[in-house]
Amino acid sequence: MSRLLHDSTLQKVFREHFKGDSPIVVLGTENKQALISRLKDKLSTIDGFIFLKPSHHQYEYRKSEAVCTFKILSPSTCYRDQDFSIRFNDQHELCIDDRYRVNSPVYELEQVYTLVDKMRIEYNRLDAKCLEREKNKVKKKKIKGLKHQAIIAKINEIAREDQLEFYVRQYEIKVKLVVRLSKTEKMEIDIPYSKFQETLKNLRFTIQTIRELRDSGILFKIHRTNSYERGWIKYTDENTRELVKG
Repeated sequence: MSRLLHDSTLQKVFREHFKGDSPIVVLGTENKQALISRLKDKLSTIDGFIFLKPSHHQYEYRKSEAVCTFKILSPSTCYRDQDFSIRFNDQHELCIDDRYRVNSPVYELEQVYTLVDKMRIEYNRLDAKCLEREKNKVKKKKIKGLKHQAIIAKINEIAREDQLEFYVRQYEIKVKLVVRLSKTEKMEIDIPYSKFQETLKNLRFTIQTIRELRDSGILFKIHRTNSYERGWIKYTDENTRELVKG
């Protein structure tokens, strides 16, 4: 699904493309409208532009204001077409913006005419990055699939040999193995994909040890500690113990 260009991308384009000593300044409504009309005539001869109607919710809807609103067509498979608006600010400077937050003065009309070329370069750059990300996603998904297969195979091997009753749940970063200990008890073991080899190496021993501890009457739970917990005791040597703060 295609998405809009990020503000930072448009800021980069404006910063690199619209440069000069002083912006174009035009005084008088008729002169402003004449320049905008000339700009539109030129843009209409360039491929990649589509003129848009001024928005009813934007400043450019004021009929007395000289405004040129257009869309640059995107050749990208990842990013949408981009809207722009050209108008004069309160200082009578010709400015371009994305109709929202990103804006820049215009120093030469040629900068507007060649904006489509600049945008195509940016779209191509972003498409290359997007394609690389997609390749990495596919690669990671494939690796994750292989890890998952290895985990399930090992679990089935242990379950067959040790006669375990179990089920598994698959999550984004781990597989959760649930083993029945009795009719009313079960234990859960998380097998993270990032450490699946180390975990599988000790999986049978871990299950056996926990079952033996339970059968001997020893039960335990593992919880995260909280910063507000107090009263921890730690031995610093054989004869000295201290109260740990937090």
